[in-house]
Amino acid sequence: MIRRWDLAVDVRAALHLVGKLIKWFSVAFVVPFFYAIGAREPWWPYALSGSMALVGGWLVERAARTERDIGPREGFLVVALAWLLVAGLGAMPFILLGILRPLDAYFEAMSGFTTTGATVIAHVEGLPRALLLWRAFTQWLGGMGIIVLAVALLPKLGVGGSQLMDAEAPGPTLERLTPRIRETARLLWGIYVGLTALDVVLLVLVGRLSLFDAVAHAFTTLSTGGFSTKDSGFASFSPAAQWVTVLFMMLGGLNFALLYRAIGRRQPRALFMDTEARFYGALLLGATFALLGSVGIGLDNLRHSAFQAVSIMTTTGYASTDFEQWPAAAKMILFVLMFLGGCAGSTAGSIKVIRTWLVFRFIVRETRNVIHPQAVLPIRVSGRVVSEEIVRAVAIFAILYVTIFALGSIVLMWDVARVGLNLEIIEAASAVAATLGNVGPGFGLVGPMGTYAQLPETSKILLVFLMWAGRLELFPVIVLFVRSYWKG
Repeated sequence: MIRRWDLAVDVRAALHLVGKLIKWFSVAFVVPFFYAIGAREPWWPYALSGSMALVGGWLVERAARTERDIGPREGFLVVALAWLLVAGLGAMPFILLGILRPLDAYFEAMSGFTTTGATVIAHVEGLPRALLLWRAFTQWLGGMGIIVLAVALLPKLGVGGSQLMDAEAPGPTLERLTPRIRETARLLWGIYVGLTALDVVLLVLVGRLSLFDAVAHAFTTLSTGGFSTKDSGFASFSPAAQWVTVLFMMLGGLNFALLYRAIGRRQPRALFMDTEARFYGALLLGATFALLGSVGIGLDNLRHSAFQAVSIMTTTGYASTDFEQWPAAAKMILFVLMFLGGCAGSTAGSIKVIRTWLVFRFIVRETRNVIHPQAVLPIRVSGRVVSEEIVRAVAIFAILYVTIFALGSIVLMWDVARVGLNLEIIEAASAVAATLGNVGPGFGLVGPMGTYAQLPETSKILLVFLMWAGRLELFPVIVLFVRSYWKG
């Protein structure tokens, strides 16, 4: 038994910071609150949910008051707990409006904040528009990261900001754009907000979407989230809107620090000099033409192939067509894309392009070393040698990711068989891959025109865990279940 005074983690300091984060998170409910008033829809669920966040966060902050700063260990705990609690609070409007039961509401909210896009709602067009806006806004907040936003806006988080951002950031490394971590967070959010606004403008002017639909879909595009205001997703919109969205999904899948250098510092060559960005573009292009070859040559098929390749690989999860009807070869390509993800430092989920590249280079190097045992063959990224420590960490992450995917697929198959639900192996595997990688839709029952509603409650709990762990890059969640993390 671990006694309180034996803990190597300062739980009090972690809870104090979690309380502060939750207290300030209450401000997010202002967006649907005012929209509901303007649209003459029920506004009280958002007022009550925001009040719960404000009061609850303040009470936790006061009860766990401490002068101690957090370290890396506390950073893992803060990030893991904050995301669990934020999803719980985000679920409250669905519950208070009587739309969903508590577990389904938590599933929907966790899917939103983790930018997964998996849904239990079959008819989203029947939802109040303020709730649709909240649903999209949760993905926008979760895309760049709740912690990154907090670090950018709250000066008192500057001390522990580095540990928090390292624990939350999607990718092997977090590049500092300025010496101060708070300024880096502000720059990243500035790029994020600017691209979102540009997407809104282009969706209205070029795609001919209403302002409401444009804002909601811009929120879920740059965040690579995938929630839509339409039951049929982007199949409801024009080809022009789909091409605009392809562009912004690609931008959402790029490293935002790289985008800042290319746009903010006017160094567009940085995009073409970066190894990960080049590999990312090559994979998207190759996947598009591979899909086109599978579904048949044609302009419409080219558009759908490009849209689905970008949507699935960036883990956005939009659908411009029902790809469940595509040939088996095309669905297998999409299944593989679920594991690639976007670039490190993007809003995309899954394994990430840079890790895929490093694993590939590691395999090539080890193969050459079999032939030339004495050769020294360093692995380089963008001209820089990658340390063996990073290569080892990437290999461990990839092995852990695949292991969790395999175990999750087995558990899900067993659970659905237990209740008599007919779910094929590829459907179960796609559901696990889609939630662990924060992709959203899978195949069959959980396909682009389906939902996760029919799954048993225990399966939904499993998938909620996978969404949570996948968004936080596994380790901040996994370490919480390791005794040595608590004991030191």
